[in-house]
Amino acid sequence: MEQFVGAKRLKPLNDFIFKKIFGENTDKDLLIGFLNSIVSFRIEDIEVREEKLTKESLVEKQGILDIKAITSKKEKINVEVQLLNQYNMVHRTLFYWSKLYTENFKSGQNFKELSKTITINLLGFEMLELESYRSTFHLYEDTEKCMLTDLLEIHFIELPKFDKIENKDYSNPLHRWLLFLKEDVPTEELEVLRGMDGLINKADNKLNYLSADDEVKREYELREKHLSDEKTRIEGAKEESENLTISIIKLLNKGMDIEKIAKTLSVSVEKVSNIINKLND
Repeated sequence: MEQFVGAKRLKPLNDFIFKKIFGENTDKDLLIGFLNSIVSFRIEDIEVREEKLTKESLVEKQGILDIKAITSKKEKINVEVQLLNQYNMVHRTLFYWSKLYTENFKSGQNFKELSKTITINLLGFEMLELESYRSTFHLYEDTEKCMLTDLLEIHFIELPKFDKIENKDYSNPLHRWLLFLKEDVPTEELEVLRGMDGLINKADNKLNYLSADDEVKREYELREKHLSDEKTRIEGAKEESENLTISIIKLLNKGMDIEKIAKTLSVSVEKVSNIINKLND
């Protein structure tokens, strides 16, 4: 694929662009290379479930532009970029993992036919109280730490933690991919990555091609606007919640009971109780 010069580089972590780069069977070697930098086993081949993107899916509140694929050994894999902290990532992850795990499983089938299901989340925020930027979860027995099964595998890659690593390891394939995915990767560094890694060279050529495509850019801008609006909504809700909490604390300090606080602030007693319970945790 020829390299396009002059077009502004679109953000690779915009989930629409990420899906265009990694979510097509014609370039499935890019997804295989990226996944092999994350999982502990070797993926030889994969089939991407290609889904037609519509204008509605780019702007819907619940629109999820993830990548679903199945390996030649029937492992199911889901990859999602989530740059905004909606404060529900763990529950959300388990919900979508369970849907993929049981997908197409019919009543009467042998439960042994259920396949290993892997979820990989690239996060634009810090979520876990762990130092490492990457974490992997399975099902373990509490005391003996014995794995019950490897059918469940969940990965979180916290990009802000990766950014804090002072000396990135160019010999580490995942480091190379995450550097490529950075919006502001320096040109000189990108050239080094392209020279070291043929798949990143191909991915960057594809990104350059996408960045020069007018229709792709229109769809990209739609998605960027939606993500910006969603960020504003989340931040507004967070600020409103913080202001409500401050008001409740002030009224509690005045000796007001829960029912009267709820009436004064025009909110439900349940909401006031939930906030007070969180304050006491």
